[in-house]
Amino acid sequence: MRNFCIVSLFVLFSCADNVGDDIIASVDDSELFLSDVLREMPSNIEDSAYFVQYYMDKWIREKLMLYHAELNLSIDMKDYEKQIDEYRSSLLIYAYQQQLLNQNFDTMISNQSIVDYYNQYQDEFRLNSSIFKGRYIVVNKSAPRLSSLSVWYKSNKDEDILELEDYCKQFAQEYYLADSNWQYFSLINNDLPDQIGDDVTFLRNNKSLYLEDKDFRYYIYIKDYKIKGNISPLGLEKEKIRNVLLNKNKINYLSKLEDELYQNGLALDKIKMYK
Repeated sequence: MRNFCIVSLFVLFSCADNVGDDIIASVDDSELFLSDVLREMPSNIEDSAYFVQYYMDKWIREKLMLYHAELNLSIDMKDYEKQIDEYRSSLLIYAYQQQLLNQNFDTMISNQSIVDYYNQYQDEFRLNSSIFKGRYIVVNKSAPRLSSLSVWYKSNKDEDILELEDYCKQFAQEYYLADSNWQYFSLINNDLPDQIGDDVTFLRNNKSLYLEDKDFRYYIYIKDYKIKGNISPLGLEKEKIRNVLLNKNKINYLSKLEDELYQNGLALDKIKMYK
C-alpha cells in the first residue's frame, strides 16, 4: 500500500507543475518532501519508485538515529554543537577559497623561480636512494638478433640508437630508452631476476651489462649516476619545487585576500569592536 502511495505521489508530482510539495515522511519535527527526493534522483535511473522508497527509508533511519543521539548526548551537546558549527564554517570557507583559487589564482611558476629555490635550498634535496641516466631493456632469449642488440643497447651512435628503438618496439617485453632523464635505480632493480643488493658498488663499477634468467635477458646501460646522499639534480626535483612554490603562492594569495576583506569590512562599517 505504501509503495502504491509513493508511486502515485511521484506520478502526480511529475505530471503537474503546480502540485503542492507533498510530505512523504516525517520523524518528530522533521519532514521529508517528495521534491527533496526528486532533486537527488539521478536522471538515468530505471526504477524511480524504488529510489524514492530507498531514499525515504534511509532518511527515516538517519533522523531516528540523530534524534536519539541528541536525546542521549544532551549533557555534552554544547561541545558537539560547537564542533559541528566549526566544521560547517571550515567547509564553507574552504569551498569559497577553492572557488576563488579556480577563478582568479595565477598558477604559472617561472623556471627562474624554480632554479632560484633549488639553488637556495640545495641541502633539502639530498638523495635517499641512487639514481641513474641510462637504458633498460628486457627481451625474450628467443628473440632474433641478440648479438646486434648487445651492441646497440650501449652505443651512442645515432644510427645504432635508431636501430635500437626500432628493435625494442618490435621485440622487447619492456624497455626504457630515455637516457637523458634521471630515474631511481630501484625502479629497474626490482624487476631484475637477482636484485642488486649494493647499488652503489654496482653503479660505480658497471657501465653496461646484461643479466638473464630462464626466459629473458635484462640489458642495463648506465650513462650517468648519483648515489644516495648526493644533491639530487634539478631535473628530478623540478615538479616537486613547482608544487612547493605553488602552495606558497596560494597561501600568500589567500592571506592577502583575508587582509583585503578585513580592510573592506572596516571601511564599510561591517566590523565593530567593543572594549
